[in-house]
Amino acid sequence: MAANLSLPADLSKMKGLVIYAHGINGFKDWGGMNKIALEFSQRDWAFLKFNFSHNGTTPAHLEEFHDLDVYAQDTYLKRQFDLAQIFTFVDEILEPDLGTGFKKVVLIGHSRGGADVILNAPQNTRLNGLITWASVAHAKTPWSNLDPDEIDQWREKGVFYRPNSRTKQEMPIGFELFEEWQNNKATLDVETSARKIEIPWLIAHGDEDEAVFVKDAYTLKECNPEAKVAIIEGANHTFGRVHPLKGDALPEHSQQLLDACFKFLAAL
Repeated sequence: MAANLSLPADLSKMKGLVIYAHGINGFKDWGGMNKIALEFSQRDWAFLKFNFSHNGTTPAHLEEFHDLDVYAQDTYLKRQFDLAQIFTFVDEILEPDLGTGFKKVVLIGHSRGGADVILNAPQNTRLNGLITWASVAHAKTPWSNLDPDEIDQWREKGVFYRPNSRTKQEMPIGFELFEEWQNNKATLDVETSARKIEIPWLIAHGDEDEAVFVKDAYTLKECNPEAKVAIIEGANHTFGRVHPLKGDALPEHSQQLLDACFKFLAAL
């Protein structure tokens, strides 16, 4: 898995580590994430972003979905394995190399990555906080809207395709994803995991999200009444970011999102 680490200029002032998990049709550098990483490091937070192992990018093509055969094999449990490897990297390599432990560790997940971090959080003893950006409230993305006949066709063909509006690619979704969910419904129950989260949690969502409706944020809040909620008025699913993101400044809604995150982190 490819990854980048942004560090504060003065390690003695480092407040902790933030780990970012991207969503579907995403990657660690999508939509100006380098700018976001810089803002965190300037606030004295180390920021680690990585590519999930089956997101379709390759080491030679970090911003392209170049390996669609691998992409088709992506599943929620594979991403849980990836997250476990990231935390092993933090424990066994990153902290020893830096010569310091992280005082606090916080996970951020966007969209389907939100489901990934919610599923991870209850059993992850390293975590001190959780932040979700436009998270789904279930582990049935991207097939949740298929009807039974479409599921049968998916089973028969072994794959169905979703268009990527940005790249114009037809993205293959392997039937293994559905089989995994059928065989692991309890493990992959996002709402149940949300109820078990005991660390501070910020649920951030745009009220004009066209991909994951804001009702999912309220569903997660109902599961965990102690969670804080930040609704960004007028914001879409990516909080105004596109890829590639041009210019030096983040979109207004992304900056509002970060302001909410920094306020949450200051209270940890």
